[in-house]
Amino acid sequence: MKKILFGGSFDPIHLGHTHMAACAAKQLDADVIFLPSVAAVWKIETTPIEHKLKMIDLVIKDNPRFSVDLYEVNKGKEQHYSIDTVRHFVKQYPNDEFYYLIGTDHVNAFHKWKDAKELSELVKVIYFARPGYQLDENNIKEYRMLKIVGDGKEISSTHIRGLNALEIDKRVIDYIVSNNLYFVPKIREYLSEKRFIHSVSVASLAYEIAKKHNLSNPDNAYIAGLLHDIAKEIDQKPIMVEHYKEYLDMPKFSYHQFASDYIAKTIFGIVDEEVLAAIKFHATGNENMGTLAKIIYAADKIEPTRGFDSTDLINAMMNNIETGFKTVLQANKDFLENNRKDINNRLTLKCFNQYL
Repeated sequence: MKKILFGGSFDPIHLGHTHMAACAAKQLDADVIFLPSVAAVWKIETTPIEHKLKMIDLVIKDNPRFSVDLYEVNKGKEQHYSIDTVRHFVKQYPNDEFYYLIGTDHVNAFHKWKDAKELSELVKVIYFARPGYQLDENNIKEYRMLKIVGDGKEISSTHIRGLNALEIDKRVIDYIVSNNLYFVPKIREYLSEKRFIHSVSVASLAYEIAKKHNLSNPDNAYIAGLLHDIAKEIDQKPIMVEHYKEYLDMPKFSYHQFASDYIAKTIFGIVDEEVLAAIKFHATGNENMGTLAKIIYAADKIEPTRGFDSTDLINAMMNNIETGFKTVLQANKDFLENNRKDINNRLTLKCFNQYL
């Protein structure tokens, strides 16, 4: 039987990991064994291993070719090398054919690994070929490495932990939020429990809408939804005076959208312009709204914890983003007018005139 050993910290497991594993399993007709490890003695444990294991289980449980082994976890934080793991499995399963999967970035440093030559003789080292990455051809030849081809892109666990990106399974996102991991404590510093629940609901609905319509980055919808009200409960005026003077004429209810844009950029490191635009105009709308901005505007108004039956409006967004957005926009306009809210600001008026 062919088996692929795939080690790593998986902190957290992301779409790059599962894509690599799936490509390797398919091309080699082999099963993949995920080998999570605890942090080494000299490293800070960012997430308890129990959480990392549960997130891995959430992702791999639907794939019969994937499994997890706790060999490295059970070894604890003692000095441990990949060659130790390889020796263990080769000895434990002498009739199986083993491969060892590494990322593209490990190819060039492989000659520095402990007993690299022996490792490459005990198992076949396979690497995932990432487009545009310069590889050490000498290492590939010396250690008889086999290339696994796929269309994956570089995904950083560090960026995920900081909410700069969120390219992970939605089940993992939900687990992170429910268990207060990674970026969540920082978000909670800004939001009350009620506002946090609203923001998570907006993020989840926005993600589902984006996913339903096959948007390439539904994770961006989640990020924008999660951060859209991040400045709602702080003093927004200093940020407005220093960074958004051109919007000081707007009503005060709108200030939080601009301040949230600022915090998303400066505190959470968000650089995607679509995400920032969706946050920046989610309360008022404007005359030139992109697809993500329309999703966030609508999700903010109709998410299920709002306290009214928004089923029809949610279904409208699920059926068609463009017509659904107009339906939500009209419903919001009617609500504001019926409740005698002031809608006579330049951004809201331009939005209504453009789309209604």
